[in-house]
Amino acid sequence: MESEPTQPRRRHRSPWAVSAVAAAVLVAGGGGAYWASAGAGGGTPRASGGSGNGSPEPLRLEGGTGGAAGAGADITARGDLPDGPSSAAVQRPGGVSRAAVERLARALGVPGTVKSDHGVWKAGGTPDGGGPVLRVNQDAPGAWAYSYYGAAPRVTRAPAQDDLAVPEAEALRKAAPVFAALGLKDARTDAGEVSGVLRTVTADPRVAGLPTHGWRSALRVASDGLLVTGYGMMAPLTRGDTYPVVSAKEALKRLSRPGTGGDLGIGDCPTVVPKPSRAPGGDPALPQVLPCVPTANRPMEVRKAEFGLSGQFVAGRQVLVPSWLFEVAQEGVTRTSVLAQPAVDPAYVQEGKPSPAPSGTAAPAGSTAKVESYSAQGSELTLRFWGGVCSRYTASADESGAVVNVRITVTQADPGKACIMIAKEFSRTVRLDTPLGDRKVVDLSDGRTVPRG
Repeated sequence: MESEPTQPRRRHRSPWAVSAVAAAVLVAGGGGAYWASAGAGGGTPRASGGSGNGSPEPLRLEGGTGGAAGAGADITARGDLPDGPSSAAVQRPGGVSRAAVERLARALGVPGTVKSDHGVWKAGGTPDGGGPVLRVNQDAPGAWAYSYYGAAPRVTRAPAQDDLAVPEAEALRKAAPVFAALGLKDARTDAGEVSGVLRTVTADPRVAGLPTHGWRSALRVASDGLLVTGYGMMAPLTRGDTYPVVSAKEALKRLSRPGTGGDLGIGDCPTVVPKPSRAPGGDPALPQVLPCVPTANRPMEVRKAEFGLSGQFVAGRQVLVPSWLFEVAQEGVTRTSVLAQPAVDPAYVQEGKPSPAPSGTAAPAGSTAKVESYSAQGSELTLRFWGGVCSRYTASADESGAVVNVRITVTQADPGKACIMIAKEFSRTVRLDTPLGDRKVVDLSDGRTVPRG
């Protein structure tokens, strides 16, 4: 692909897989190779950070002090809720090295050399799009996706009998080397989800001694023990600023308050299973996030509250934010799900959605622009978007059998130079390996299907 700027022993016999190659880059989070320092604990509530006066920079948390999918719902707690620590640190992901991708490729059995291609590490695959393939975004948060069947998977109807699935213990054994390569030694693992002949094994890492939500790795295991698909995030994490945090009681108040939270969808949809999906982009080859049951206006009970970290967008980038993880269920229902509510003291949170850069500044380097529409002619895909006149824009695309994921990356034309704040419509053209055809175009900045226009 070329960008043209204009200014997851028996012989395999399981054909019932769907590809996750472009999938979990955006949904429900995964694990990673974590080298983070201790980030939470008691002590004084004094925050540390980079403002120069002993206080951290304001946390530009998209969605404000909310963030859980069930915000605004009628939620009550059973018994007393914990106070938790007085302060905790955010954890920020960095870039992914070739060596880390090579370790993961070996654990998955992906052959060939790890190569760099338009900001993505790639290994395996054949010229016709088949064969085991691994793709990893080089930049934070290092989303990775694996498919035994490559970018052009065979898709057939799976048998309905769940008893054909591999036993839980065997699935966990098969997944263990991959999780080890990702540095998920202390992760919470689960292999209880079954769909047809596929069993999903998940790993939710512990970071700085804390449980996480929305930072998950998952592998699907066929009845013969073959790892057919997988996804997650594998960027190394470093400790960021430390912030005062509120108690579980106070966080629950904010979670239940109408108008807080927003639509980030991080809360109660943690489990990925191989069923036809409507998100992102409506591609039936992508995994579905369950249970995605709207919680607004449905009475919910808090069965457990645990202090941890949740994946949130901060200033347009995914980071792990100190949060209360509420295990909730509807009244009278046994099965629970998790709502992650950011716990950072509201005084240190910058409310609202991302806004254009103020007058006199340029867009931050490495940020992305929202793709408004596209047009296609042959193998050329033209993306249209709005941006500032003092920034440079580069288009990139990552193709699979059913989806083309696109991104507009913003860089500063003249860092430090004053810039007038004028919005202008731009277009950039990307040359695809094959014509777009009936494939969907998905904007990696927000997981939205881009309309043709």
